[in-house]
Amino acid sequence: MTIRHLKVFIKVCELSSISKAAEELCVAQPSVSQTIKELETYYDINLFNRINKQLVLTKEGEAILAKAKEVVNHFNDFEVLANRGELNPTIKVGATMSFGEFVLPNFVKSLRKEVPELDPHIYIDKAKGLEEKVLHGDLDFAIVEGLISNKTLKAVEVGKDRLVLVVSPNFDIPEYIKVNDLIKYDLLLREVGSPSRRILDYQLAIKGIKLGIPRLESISNNVVISMALSGAGIGILPYALAKKYLDDGTLKEVKLEVPLERRLFIITLQNKQFSKVAKKAYMLCVTLLKEGLKN
Repeated sequence: MTIRHLKVFIKVCELSSISKAAEELCVAQPSVSQTIKELETYYDINLFNRINKQLVLTKEGEAILAKAKEVVNHFNDFEVLANRGELNPTIKVGATMSFGEFVLPNFVKSLRKEVPELDPHIYIDKAKGLEEKVLHGDLDFAIVEGLISNKTLKAVEVGKDRLVLVVSPNFDIPEYIKVNDLIKYDLLLREVGSPSRRILDYQLAIKGIKLGIPRLESISNNVVISMALSGAGIGILPYALAKKYLDDGTLKEVKLEVPLERRLFIITLQNKQFSKVAKKAYMLCVTLLKEGLKN
């Protein structure tokens, strides 16, 4: 049985006529008759007495009518609540710090232009925290670097970005250095366990190099940039963050013998269902990421 069966039954009761109910519902009369018959057969009950070609509710029919109205009213309340997401649509997006800094401002700006009815909520955290929030439904999707640890999530690779070594223009260093040379300089690094730090530590481990205490360890890329601008050492940053400083000459890039690359993923629940407007936001984010990663 469906809500439609109950709605048709209620309409027949209101009009006391199958033909009038069919006309108001814009369906054929046999369809309404069949619906009433299906109700009576399914519940093994007689809903109407046919007296002088008129429909008269039985006592059982009267009881069923009261409950049918109650069920339909509850269903209508449910539809209002369920549709509220489309009337006041929101999307919750997470990102690690580096991508939050260079992707999300453009994302929110573009979102307000392309999907003005959508209300975005942004959350910045480490990859592990973002995974947990996506897993528990607190985020619709999140942007993370590197492979995810929770294999129950869906990860779609949207590109790669590179890390660059940057120094102030007057910093005394060759234009090209080897991995072994890194430990000769003061390093300005993100904290242990961050995506960029893991890539650097991996390359050092391949060479059998043990990293001493860096000049700086910070959870903020902005602090790394500030220290590099001051000439305090070599900063290691995502290219997208360093680009404007490289373009205006306030920082210069030092080439390294091996590329420091990291893969970028958007993570969601495996069977995540987006509304139409949320899907637009998701695809817009993918586009902005791919454009932003072009070196």
